[in-house]
Amino acid sequence: MDQQRAAAPSGNLVISEEVIASIAVNAAKDVEGVAALLPRPVEVRNVLRPHEGIRRLVNIAAADNEIRIHLYLRLRSGARLPVVCDRVQASVKDAVQSMTGRVVSRVDVSVLGIDFSKKMDQKQ
Repeated sequence: MDQQRAAAPSGNLVISEEVIASIAVNAAKDVEGVAALLPRPVEVRNVLRPHEGIRRLVNIAAADNEIRIHLYLRLRSGARLPVVCDRVQASVKDAVQSMTGRVVSRVDVSVLGIDFSKKMDQKQ
């Protein structure tokens, strides 16, 4: 009887949005063609909470067991936007789902700029 109680989960698991944002940022940074993640465009929420840390780079909307993620990127010069954005979406979705066990229903990517100082290889 004690073994059954030890094996059965008790209580709830809460994963903070900060942790989800951190996973998403690390997954996006690893994609070739991404130069940087940028802070969200200025909104009233951002003005009221200027010291959010990593959460300023990612917008997370978590409801029930689903997560929606919005990232803001600067790409390298020469990167193919659709290809890089698709890879970022897939990488972020896979990383967050595998590490949290929660369903990522949507990953939105906004390209806010292009970094012309470093040109990407034309292999892609």
